[in-house]
Order: sequence, then C-alpha cells, then structure tokens
Amino acid sequence: MQTTTRDDLLLRSAGGEDTASLVELLGTAYRDEPRMASLLPDRTHRESRLRKLFSLLLDHEHSTEIAVACGRPQGAAVWERPGGEAPALGRRLAHLPALLSVFRWHLRDTARAIQTFNATDSHRPDEPHWHLFALATAPQARGGGIARALLESGLARADARGTPVYLETTAHAGVAHFERFGFRVIHEFPIAGGLTAYGMWRPARR
Repeated sequence: MQTTTRDDLLLRSAGGEDTASLVELLGTAYRDEPRMASLLPDRTHRESRLRKLFSLLLDHEHSTEIAVACGRPQGAAVWERPGGEAPALGRRLAHLPALLSVFRWHLRDTARAIQTFNATDSHRPDEPHWHLFALATAPQARGGGIARALLESGLARADARGTPVYLETTAHAGVAHFERFGFRVIHEFPIAGGLTAYGMWRPARR
C-alpha cells in the first residue's frame, strides 16, 4: 500500500486489518454529527449502533485512507470511487435485515434512514466523480490538521486523474470550510430531522 508522511503523521490506504479500528473511529467521530443524531436519537446507544451502521455501509466500492499516529488510526477519509454513482436502493434493500437490527427493528426509523440515504444518493451528479463519503478525526486528535491532510491527499489524487469531487454537509460552517478547498454548493435538499443537506462540487484542477 502506498504511504506518505506529514510531520509525525502517516497517511496510508486502509487494509482489511484496519476494519475494526476504522469502524470504531467512525462510530466515535460521528456520534454527534447532526444527520446521525437525527437518525439515532438515543445517545446512550448511538455510538455502538453507528459502528454497526458503518460496518454495513463500508464496502468494496469505497477507497479509504487513514492517518496513523502512535500506531493507531487517528483519522479517516472514506471515498466512493468514480463509477459508483448508480442508484443504491437495491443495495439498501439487500441490507434491510441488518439495517433493522441497527434501528432496533423500528420500521419507521429504518424507513426514515433509507429515505435519507436515498435522498442523498439521488442528488449526486451524473458525471463520474470521487464522492467523499466520510471524513473523521478521533476526538483526542482534533485540531491537529489530520482532516485537512486527509482531504488534501484525496483532492490531489482526484486532480492527478482529472476527476471532480462531490460531498455533502449539513452545516453552514461546513459549507464555508469546504469552499476554502475549491468546493461550491450546487444544490440543497431536506433530509431527516428538519435538516438541510448541501451538495458541494469541486472541478478537477490540473
């Protein structure tokens, strides 16, 4: 696996041996993220259910780079590769039994989660692109530039291949942050919990 270093940080592609720590990292990092808090309002069990959810959603269509410090992943950027823009409804339905277990067999909550995921999928542009599925930093490592390093690494890869990048955020602060990296809002749409999702696009830079 290709590796790069930045100060005391090692950026490398994630392998199968990283799955458990990656799912743990994502579950912790997204515990208070607005979309996930809306879908899983019970904060007591949210983190464990998020781990289940991420273990379900992560598959071979994703390319994951992790930031390692002190021998453990401290951050992760999960990217969906170009060509993965096909509607995901069939994949969601195939995962329905597992999704039901995540949402404790509450049919209404499961249906709301599927609607949220599909609303997000349906707004993705048709042009082949890299999709930033998740960008996470361990709570104890925040503020150290890890997310920026992972994002810049992914953008450099996309630029080298002449491919645009797309992502979603639910916060105005997130919009302003990603605008600094060349993204612009191309649409906004409602999702669960009364939230607004902002779809952001960045053309490839040569």
